[in-house]
This record gives sequence, structure tokens and C-alpha cells, in this order.
Amino acid sequence: MKTFQITLIILITIGLTACASSPQTSNQPKGIAAYADDARLGEQVKKICFNRSIDGFYNATRDTVVLTKGVAEDYIVEVRGICRNLATAKSIAVDSTLSCVTRGDALIVSTSAFSLDDGTGVGPDRCYIEKMYRWNKDLGQ
Repeated sequence: MKTFQITLIILITIGLTACASSPQTSNQPKGIAAYADDARLGEQVKKICFNRSIDGFYNATRDTVVLTKGVAEDYIVEVRGICRNLATAKSIAVDSTLSCVTRGDALIVSTSAFSLDDGTGVGPDRCYIEKMYRWNKDLGQ
């Protein structure tokens, strides 16, 4: 019985130490706020007209992604909350009733490059758009 108690105390101590030494990320800005001092962040937009499809995406995190329209128009989009698979997305589609994307429309995010079925049986993530800004990739960082 004493061995069990000592083992339990050691495990609790290790667990508490691990929690205390883990980096604190709650003070880090999230979403668009993380880019507040970035020269690439342009003005906020109310809509992005993709004509039903985006041409590409890059720089994805858990709550933002840069969407490409044509060869010269990029937009950084923030989603509400955390989009589980956005940072590792292989394909993204837009779910909008119009040809223009607005706040409240959804990004359909999949970890499969060939379809929106990610192989989990749960289906792709549905991430709702919160904010959209122009993104000036040529300005560097």
C-alpha cells in the first residue's frame, strides 16, 4: 500500500511540474490580431467574390488562412473559434449561397488533397468566417 501511495505522489508531482513548465500561450494574440504589426495585413473587407471557387490557399493556422483569388489578390480570413484541421488542410472549399463570401459563410476544410472526405468518417470541418482582410504578400514581413 505504501508503494502505491509513493508512486501516486510521484506521478502527481510529475504531472503538476509538467503543467507548470508548459509554455503559456494564452497571452499570445490569436487570429488576425496576431498580424497587427505585419505590413502584409491590409484593410478589412466585407466580401470576397471568388466566382464559386478559390484558386489556392497558404499560411494556414488553427484560426486563419490566406485565400488566393487569381494571381494577384490574396485575403487573410479568420474563422470563429478553432478550426480543427485548418492548419493541416490539403483542400478547402467555400460554402456560400452567393458567388461572394461574407462573414458567417463557411470554409469546408479537409485533410485529403483529393476530396472533402478526410477518411475519418466524421467528414470535413465546417469553419465559419469571422473576419476578412486584404493580404499584401509582396510587402514581406
